[in-house]
Amino acid sequence: MIYNESDFDDAHDEMSSDKDVGLWNVYFLSLRNPREPAHDFGLVKVGFTKKDVEKRIEQLQTGNPYQIVCEDRFSAPAFVARQVEHWIHRTNASSIEKLEWLRLRRSEIAAFVELAKQQAERLADIAAAKARWSQSESNGKERPPEPAELRLHADAQGVNAELRHLKLQLRQIRARLALTAGKVYHIPGIVRISLFPQLAVFDSETAFKLFRPLASQFIVEKVRGEFHWRNRARRSMETGRLQREVDSLVEQRKHLDAAMLATPSEVRDQGERTTDLAQLHGIFLDLLQKEMRLKVDLEDIG
Repeated sequence: MIYNESDFDDAHDEMSSDKDVGLWNVYFLSLRNPREPAHDFGLVKVGFTKKDVEKRIEQLQTGNPYQIVCEDRFSAPAFVARQVEHWIHRTNASSIEKLEWLRLRRSEIAAFVELAKQQAERLADIAAAKARWSQSESNGKERPPEPAELRLHADAQGVNAELRHLKLQLRQIRARLALTAGKVYHIPGIVRISLFPQLAVFDSETAFKLFRPLASQFIVEKVRGEFHWRNRARRSMETGRLQREVDSLVEQRKHLDAAMLATPSEVRDQGERTTDLAQLHGIFLDLLQKEMRLKVDLEDIG
């Protein structure tokens, strides 16, 4: 069984690839009521396009009873524009409406755009640094860490420890959501559940042994450097307690999954959106948002 929370996948207005070059436009759109220009819907759509923003607005305006207005925009390389939109949607998951619109007052847009510009600059700097590093060869020697690097390592330990604990909390909430929902396929606005029969797991080693000529065509040999944090923070007593609770909840959920697969006729199409489920879902969205911010912090440190 696969359990899909009401996630907020990026609603890209255009698909782009690593081959895209040149500057793209990151835009911030709002809704206006011509009859009440001062009315603030408190909604902003953030997206990116390689076309003129005005042409993108024309596409979105079709069938929309309200006027779509561009509040602000800025240009960035395609891969940066895509990552900025991704960052905005993920770090504001609990404030997203209908997968595309962010709950934001008109008076808050200017500060929000400035924050997005700073993120774009940071992402561009990271990309440039990675490009430089990819051209540098290691001399195979070691050196003692500098004070600044030790401080970064200490910061990373703290973020890693918090992130590890938060991931356990997310597993806990997912399991509690599934157990509280029970034998249902759908809870409006909270959970969708799909049943899949057991499938054989692909084993690359077995494939290579049995079909060596075919598999060898798809094997890529390369050398790639990786960065690993050493001496990570030890697991706390609180994290250990949470781990045991998560293991228990996950085991209970496995029994629920097995029961649903064994007797699908007993699974209801739709369950009730109870207060408990709504509260758990709210906690889940808050944790998702916090997780993304911690990942961004870790990326900044690394």
